[in-house]
Order: sequence, then structure tokens, then C-alpha cells
Amino acid sequence: MDAQSTPTPPGGTIDLNDDAAVGRWIDYFGITRTQLEEAVKSAGTDPQAVQQHLLNQGASSGAS
Repeated sequence: MDAQSTPTPPGGTIDLNDDAAVGRWIDYFGITRTQLEEAVKSAGTDPQAVQQHLLNQGASSGAS
């Protein structure tokens, strides 16, 4: 398997006040900033909770 096939999550919690980190998370999840903000509002800042929320919403969710 190619290393590019499985993106590495940025790490830590999702901080919506850190524009650079937000950019990495939206790239990782393959979503928009608005989708990320809504997911964090609903699921909290834990990346796994956000990923599960996105899966439940039918959005792309990065590596599974």
C-alpha cells in the first residue's frame, strides 16, 4: 500500500482558532471549513468523534 493512500491525521484535538491546523484537518477529512465547524460544534474537538459524526452525516472522513 502506498503511503499516500492513508493520510496521517494532524494530531491532537481540533482547534478552530488555529487556521493552519484547521487547514490540515479540512484536507485530512476532505471537507469544507464550515463542515468542520459544524462537526466540532456537534461532536466536540476529538478527531475520532468528529470523524464518526462526519461518517454519520455522509461526508468524506479521511482515512478509515
